[in-house]
Amino acid sequence: MKNKAYARIKIAVTAGSLFILGIFLKSPPADTFQTFLSSSEPVIYSKQCNDEPLKVLCDAIDSAKYDIFLRIYRLTSPEIYTSFANQAKANLPVTIHYEKMTGVTDFPHTSKVTLVEHPAKVRKLMHQKALAIDNTYAWLGSANYTHPSLIQDSNLIIGLKSSELCQHIKKESSGEFKIHKQNAQYFSLPGDQRQALSTILQTLKTAKKTIRVAMFALTYPPIFLELNAAQKRGVNVQILVDKDFKKLAIRQIEALKNSSLTLQAKVTRHRLHHKFAIIDNRVLITGSANWSEAGFNLNSEDILILDNLTTKQLKKLNTIWKDLENQCAVVYPIKEQALPLTEEKRVA
Repeated sequence: MKNKAYARIKIAVTAGSLFILGIFLKSPPADTFQTFLSSSEPVIYSKQCNDEPLKVLCDAIDSAKYDIFLRIYRLTSPEIYTSFANQAKANLPVTIHYEKMTGVTDFPHTSKVTLVEHPAKVRKLMHQKALAIDNTYAWLGSANYTHPSLIQDSNLIIGLKSSELCQHIKKESSGEFKIHKQNAQYFSLPGDQRQALSTILQTLKTAKKTIRVAMFALTYPPIFLELNAAQKRGVNVQILVDKDFKKLAIRQIEALKNSSLTLQAKVTRHRLHHKFAIIDNRVLITGSANWSEAGFNLNSEDILILDNLTTKQLKKLNTIWKDLENQCAVVYPIKEQALPLTEEKRVA
């Protein structure tokens, strides 16, 4: 009897320990649209944090009461299309500037619906991904409104409560504003590309400890010059790019004099489609623009700089970064592999 009682106690203790351990190891709950509504600070979303950006955007669009305004490179998600169409049917003012959008002819055409196509030009794209709702809620980032972008690829979107930002999105203007205790700057490109580039370079110049860059296409020489200068003055510079653009990034590093920059590229399926940098765990630079010639000088883009990152924002960014690191490998400099002993003798 004593042995049976002891066994039951042991099983109960083991089960309890596993339950408690499960609580501690369980991933934090995903952020939802409700998280955004109840938050006083900007909220970052990514599938890499177990969030569902597609559902968040649909919920945001469904919540609109007065008007919706969108500038988007690609809109092919059936769910997002349906959310927009339902609001148009409800006679809500809906404006969509797009380069590619499925179902344009079937979209409700009311007096309050404005659809503006921006056909692709040589080397010039309407590349923004910016949404303004009720002149109150703004959403932007690196994700197109497509299933590959929102479900498969690595992307980031950020929701901000700012009437000023909504106006900048609508007017394609730039400016500074404040959200809660955070300073923010928004740049509309190519109109304010000089100011945007100058501000980014200056922000990189101020880095004291760390610069982390995750960029689909990082190919712009002035950026590499500043990253190299930061590395030389002792800043820990980490660069992650998509595999499709690693050769162009390597070419830029090789063009530098005495560079010690290291480049990592994604080696797993789907794209590293991010366009962000984190400076000293204090400043986030993000938006639609790749840091490339086209991104700064040709395309219609936007860039957001958010200062005084909060504990929650930094935690999410660190989670995203860690996941990206696990999917990347060093591609420059290429380490020389040790020759087999027989080969060493032959060389000698």
